Amino acid sequence: MLDVANMDWRRLLDALPCYVSLQDPELRVIWGNTVHRRDFGEAKARTCSKIYKLRKSQCADCIVKKTLEDGEERSKELQLTTRNGERLNVIAHSAPFYDATNQLLGVVVTKVNITSVKEMQKQLIMVGQTVAGMAHSIKNIMMGLDGGIYIVNSGIKDDDQKEIKDGWEIVLLNFEKLSRLVKDILYCSRDREPNYKLINPNSVVTDVYNLFKDLAVRYSIEIKLDLDPGLDEAVIDPDGLHTVLANLVTNAMDACKMDLWKDTHLIEIRTKIGSDGSTIFEVADNGMGIDKELKHHVFEDFFTSKGDKGTGLGLMVTQKILKEHGGEITFRSRPSHGTTFVAIFPKRSIEGAKSGNEGR
Repeated sequence: MLDVANMDWRRLLDALPCYVSLQDPELRVIWGNTVHRRDFGEAKARTCSKIYKLRKSQCADCIVKKTLEDGEERSKELQLTTRNGERLNVIAHSAPFYDATNQLLGVVVTKVNITSVKEMQKQLIMVGQTVAGMAHSIKNIMMGLDGGIYIVNSGIKDDDQKEIKDGWEIVLLNFEKLSRLVKDILYCSRDREPNYKLINPNSVVTDVYNLFKDLAVRYSIEIKLDLDPGLDEAVIDPDGLHTVLANLVTNAMDACKMDLWKDTHLIEIRTKIGSDGSTIFEVADNGMGIDKELKHHVFEDFFTSKGDKGTGLGLMVTQKILKEHGGEITFRSRPSHGTTFVAIFPKRSIEGAKSGNEGR
């Protein structure tokens, strides 16, 4: 039978997976359990604001102070910073502790790390927003298809070839939008190994250019090509590359369409060879640019700056394809001046690509 009376309570607290600390009436942390010492260092009688790098706003409603004042237990959600600079979300609970004469000595504070829960919560919210965005996008596409079909039927009825041609172009345009949306969803829904082939990258860029050039004219956007003639062949998944470029050009066109302050807009698609033999693609626009506070969110899953008009899938898929190739994507942007995305595909041999795929 356990001898509870003679147990070493500090050893019990050290075994707990949550943070446990003791604070005196001066708010100094005088002891912390094992996980507390691991993530925040030795207490050394430092104040909690220094140990956890708290903001003043977090200290304004301090649960430890209130527990010291009235002896009541309290809970609060806080954001702490570890000694390694990691930001944590925790639920903190304060409770008084007394000596043998029932005199208040300080406060026991337990903190449960809920960072992963908060991240999951954020992801679920983003997924919900994305589903809503997809529904909105599909509704718009269906309306476009419906309008195109109506014009085609009207042209057939009146035997008007021009009306039939105009309506059919609208149908094809919206079919392409729907096709890209479905392709993006499929890319996100499963792991995919690149289907490496020896290709001419400039040829794929030209295909994407031809896909968008007529649409761009409708919105008074000029698309230019700046292709490196020395870029001969590269081992890349052509479908993946096409998807990357199509997504980047679509985003560039959206940035231009949302920019109401310029009379003319330009998108440039560039290719070049990196010093290490990598293949580099750049898609630059002079659209609205990306606000400073949004820059660090750009490559987050489902991120979109287009409100309910975007799904956030485009860049998510683009980044996934680059990672599958062992490459990377970066960007530079100035608000009101434009954005340039840079996709880098590493150099590889066709033999190495084949053996890599076989090994998987």
